[in-house]
Parts: sequence; C-alpha cells; structure tokens
Amino acid sequence: MATSGKNRQGGNAARPAPRPRASAKVYRRRRQVVGVLALLVLAGLVTGGIALANFLGSLGASDAGTPPAAPTSSAASPAANGAGAADSPPATVAPAPAATPSGVCNEAGIKVSGSVDRTSYAAGEDPRLSLRVTNTGQVPCDINVGTSQMQFKVTSGEDLVFNSRDCQADSTNLVKNLKPGASETANFTWKRNRSAAGCAKVTADPGAGTYVFVAILGKWSSGKVVFQLQ
Repeated sequence: MATSGKNRQGGNAARPAPRPRASAKVYRRRRQVVGVLALLVLAGLVTGGIALANFLGSLGASDAGTPPAAPTSSAASPAANGAGAADSPPATVAPAPAATPSGVCNEAGIKVSGSVDRTSYAAGEDPRLSLRVTNTGQVPCDINVGTSQMQFKVTSGEDLVFNSRDCQADSTNLVKNLKPGASETANFTWKRNRSAAGCAKVTADPGAGTYVFVAILGKWSSGKVVFQLQ
C-alpha cells in the first residue's frame, strides 16, 4: 500500500495545471485597441507627409525667386589663397602714350611774324609793334619766349634806327610749351626814338618817312613790315 501511494503522488506532481482560456469579450477589446493604435499611426504618417510636402514646397518657391550666386575664384581673392594685398597688387591699365613735348623746337615748325597797329602814324602817335610766334608743327614744342630772346628792330633804308635790345633793362627767360597751332604774342610801343648799342645817348630823333619793322625771337625772324611816320 505504501508503494502505490508514492506512484499517485509522483504522477500528480508531473502534470501542469491547465491555464484558463480568455473569454470572447477580452478578444474583442484587444482587437479594438490594436485597431485604434493603427489608426493613430496612420494619421501621424499622413500629417507628417503633408507637413514635409509644405516645407519642401516653401523651399522651392524661395529658391526660384533668388538668383544663383556668381561663381568666385580663389585666385582673384587674396584672402582665399592666403596672399595679402601687398603680394597681389591690383592690375592697372596703362594710359595711352601722349605726344611728348620736344626740348628743342624744329626750326621748320616755328614761325615768327611781326605787325603794327596802323600803317601810317600822324605826328605825336607812337607805333605799337607786335611779335607773334606760332607752332605750325605736328607735335607740342617747348620754346623760350622771354625778353632775352626778343628784338624789335626798326630801320630806314640802311640806317638801323632802333633796337629794343640796346637799352633793355631786364632780360628774362620764359619757356612755354606750344601745342600744334598755338601762338604767343608780345607787344612793344616805340616812342619814336633812336637807340645805340650799350644804350649810348642819341640826341637826334627820327623824322617823317618810311620805316621797316622786323620782329626777332631767338634764331627766328619775321618778314618786313612797312609803315609811315608823319
């Protein structure tokens, strides 16, 4: 009897107790919860998709209204390649070469002319003599037009009546640049007097008659200008 009792106890300990089965009501609640969760996930995906589409659309609209940036080169920017302004000075455009004035004028291009304000002077009227120098060349030219280069000479036949150089108190140099076609003019009033070299005293005055004026500037001289004294 003891042996049969042990076998029954051992048999009962080896078998697990059966689990209770869920009711149909519990299964329905579980399906409802799963369905609600699925709807929430689907709604979140739809909302997120709409927001993403709006964001991408706004980016496309802003990009369409903004012109693309101009390309830049590191070689053109000293800061980009690490070079300073002293290492890469800006390029400069050299001006077109201009006509350079000549230090010595071409004799063929310089013309000196003389003139008087009248052709005949009554007694007591002093002639005004004019010297005019003109650059008839094709390029600018430097020329000394100072009193050191000027002479106003008046003659009567072979008689040298007057030379402004004889009694010139102050002799100056005045270099000017004459452009092609440009002129300079100097005037001198002759007081109807005679002169002599070294400004020696002359008592005799020129009388009525025909006189000739010649203007001289350095190595250039004018043609003869004839006038009458009454």
